[in-house]
Amino acid sequence: MSGRASAKGPFRTVAFDLFDTLVDFDPTRLPEVDTGGKMERTTTRPAYDALYEGGYALPHYPAFHLLWLDTSRQVWADRDNDPECREVASTVRFRRLMDRMVSIPAAQKDEAAALARESHMEALIGAALFDPARFAMLDRIREGGLRMGVVTNFDHTPAAHRLLERRGIAPYLDVVLVSEEEGYRKPSPRLFLKAAERLGAAPGEVLFVGDTFEADVVGPQKVGMPCAWLNPKGGQVPEGCRPPDFEIRKVEETLRLLGLC
Repeated sequence: MSGRASAKGPFRTVAFDLFDTLVDFDPTRLPEVDTGGKMERTTTRPAYDALYEGGYALPHYPAFHLLWLDTSRQVWADRDNDPECREVASTVRFRRLMDRMVSIPAAQKDEAAALARESHMEALIGAALFDPARFAMLDRIREGGLRMGVVTNFDHTPAAHRLLERRGIAPYLDVVLVSEEEGYRKPSPRLFLKAAERLGAAPGEVLFVGDTFEADVVGPQKVGMPCAWLNPKGGQVPEGCRPPDFEIRKVEETLRLLGLC
């Protein structure tokens, strides 16, 4: 196809989920460590090492790992049971972890929490891959005159922006909404309404593309925003749920939905 592409159809803008939609999270790129008789891929080891090198008094690594997992489970359970879909910032989660580290003095807990959080986030960024072939998709959307955005559930906004910058995605985006900064998680309608407003379109003029049914299909449906479910494994629509407007196997199929191929 040659020449300048132009979008056809009802969509003026498109917004993507981030993880496992626009970028692929590959857990095999996380460090593999012995967590106490069991090999696991985890970010707890680089965080532990950073704290140890920073001179903080710590329990043995297996105990640290278990406290990390238990703290995360507690925080995420509270978050997931919130009917308003409010986000819990990573700052809160890591401070709660440090509160359980009795060997770290109270005056040092905030700094220790920040160090552990940053080590964790850097490991996550390292495991998030962007297929360079997708630049062609982003180029075609931009050439078609459509504005683009990202709406992601992520509990540390600076890390989300670092990821987008390092993978070369940021220059294509007109809007980036991160749940930690917004205070709410998908499927809260607040995020989708704000995305449409920031993109300068009515909700019905935005195509939302994402891989998680509840967050990326149910959420847009609440505000009348058309959605494309990225469903590479051919999963079934959950019982009792309304099907998405579109279903795709690869994110690059977004171009077809936008009339750009």
